[in-house]
Amino acid sequence: MFLFRLVFSPFRIALFVVRLFGFSRVVVFLLGVAVGLLAAPTTGAEMRARLMAEVEARRDASGPPPPPADLVSPHASG
Repeated sequence: MFLFRLVFSPFRIALFVVRLFGFSRVVVFLLGVAVGLLAAPTTGAEMRARLMAEVEARRDASGPPPPPADLVSPHASG
């Protein structure tokens, strides 16, 4: 029973999303994803390597990530 649920869960989730957002919106979203993948400036292998390097860099960094520059006040003390 567990294997059956595991196999068919993605279909149930997809059906729920289509019912929630509407068929035409889901189709437009998927077309946008397809166009984005076709117009991507790098190959999949290059993008995966870049993402893995970014993930490793964030894992190796000690402490929480710094706040974005636009949120930091130039007059903040500390």
